[in-house]
Amino acid sequence: MAVDDAVRTALEREVGVEHEELLGEISATLTRRYAAAVGDSDPLYHDAAYAKSLGYANVVAPANFLPGVICWSEGAPYDRLREDGTEADTHLPGVPAKGVRVMGGGEEMHFTRPVVAGTVVSRRTVLLDVTPRDTKQGLMLVARYQDEYVDEGGQELLRSVRTVLLR
Repeated sequence: MAVDDAVRTALEREVGVEHEELLGEISATLTRRYAAAVGDSDPLYHDAAYAKSLGYANVVAPANFLPGVICWSEGAPYDRLREDGTEADTHLPGVPAKGVRVMGGGEEMHFTRPVVAGTVVSRRTVLLDVTPRDTKQGLMLVARYQDEYVDEGGQELLRSVRTVLLR
């Protein structure tokens, strides 16, 4: 399968529908591992005593930590994975699990508050719009998703708008 009018119609039905997913508690270990993986040695991300000296309750996650983790679950069954290994339902609501090629088209991020280890985070995802494009290879869809990451009190931590190209 490739992108066709049926895929387009299914996606258009998702526009404006909010999906919320509890991502869980951000641990100090996960924060440190992510900072190490992206090569950031800032002690704010590794040293709890240093972070506390700056007024934080624990180490702080690097700014791009939340949108950098594509899948927060323990893993989906094989038939719910895309060809790239990402989970079909939560990451891109409305996009079929099989047969559609997905490519990132950019992301705008608005950082609201630091994410401190110990924070429980949820993500609210809304498909903002779907725009069809005719290409030499056929129909392509440009979808824009808004992700809002919030803490357990509903306070926004980060908002991003992802552009996704579907073929």
